[in-house]
Amino acid sequence: MQSNYEQRVAKMGTALTTDFCPWANRWVYWLKNPFWVLLAAVIASGACAAIINPMIYAITVLLLIVVGIGTILPWLSIRGISCELLFDVRRVRFQEPALIRLQIRNRSWFPVWGLSLIEGFSTADGSHAVTDGDDGIAFGRISGRSTMEYTWAFAAAHRGIYPVNESAMVETSFPFGLFRSQRRAKVNGRLIVWPETIQLDGLPDSAEQESPDDEFSDRRVGEFGDMLGVRPFRMGDSLRRVHWAQTARQQTLIVTERQAPVTTVARVWLDLSASSHPLPTRVQTVEQCVRTAASICDSLHAQGCRVELQVGNDLYVGDRRSGGLERVMDVLATAAVNDATDARTATEDSGRGFGVMITTEHGFVSDGIRQIVVTSAVVDPPGQPEDILTRSDSSVWFRFPADAPLSDLQYLWKEQAVWNR
Repeated sequence: MQSNYEQRVAKMGTALTTDFCPWANRWVYWLKNPFWVLLAAVIASGACAAIINPMIYAITVLLLIVVGIGTILPWLSIRGISCELLFDVRRVRFQEPALIRLQIRNRSWFPVWGLSLIEGFSTADGSHAVTDGDDGIAFGRISGRSTMEYTWAFAAAHRGIYPVNESAMVETSFPFGLFRSQRRAKVNGRLIVWPETIQLDGLPDSAEQESPDDEFSDRRVGEFGDMLGVRPFRMGDSLRRVHWAQTARQQTLIVTERQAPVTTVARVWLDLSASSHPLPTRVQTVEQCVRTAASICDSLHAQGCRVELQVGNDLYVGDRRSGGLERVMDVLATAAVNDATDARTATEDSGRGFGVMITTEHGFVSDGIRQIVVTSAVVDPPGQPEDILTRSDSSVWFRFPADAPLSDLQYLWKEQAVWNR
């Protein structure tokens, strides 16, 4: 993550490059900081007083008082406070507001002014800041020996975990802005922001498992659904399944068996290997692949499908149980390029269900599997499916530009509903 002086120099719009002078940006930041300007004025006024007129020492003393107050007061103020950051929810969808609470406790007898939250809610490159300003979120006066709580709605502009790097920084530079004193806030919990998604219509016809030839019924034994029959008690059966009427009649424990309905299973392979996402378009292609995978997983799960997400060698299952979708979407919220993954081995265990691989034009094109290829260059608009859809004897795939909106994916998914036929 960039240091504070690097971020502020970038916001100043300086045109100096570190290739010409590695310390150029640092010197520019120092010269534009009021503290160093006043310190230079103190030295200059002292030299003038010693050479020209001793009366100039009055200006030197005045400047020293200003520098001393502007440096010592922020340092003392930040030492007397403690901050705690809390979240009312654990996870939200993309651009969905979440309520954030910051509790500030002032242990000293003196009030504190000029506090602001400057870090924790922006990406590593300094973009997608918590506010449009450069100074973060500013807070009011904190009275002595008191505790204040501030709340605000935060809508993240980027997927991921907040606060960034699991830390939040509070600073003050009151009264003159000469010296910035900072304190790290205690973070209680974290906020997971899911990727941007769009609803995709259409569910592939694919059974979870193949029925053997010796089965004469499509009804299967499970833990839920309609009752199939009864049988004698076995070790490990739950007492909740005991059929007490039959137990009293047979004089032995009898349990019920219920029907498990056949569900649809779909496996999504997400190719995040470094070779499939070359620079300089890596950020765009990765984000488009993640958004595509999240849209497919979210849409199929909402239609009652069992979703399996494979990222590299790791498999994450999102079934109908509690937390199934959360497990998959949490992985996609933090998914990044991995140099160790290899897309060529990702589809070895493809199973017998519906499967789709999300890769790029530089990725591995596998035979016998449906694919969504995210391209770094703009291709023809989706108004001409024959230019986008590519078929072979064993695979079907279409191209999806990295700079295209997700509404185009909705159109392509609907047009290519023949995938499962």
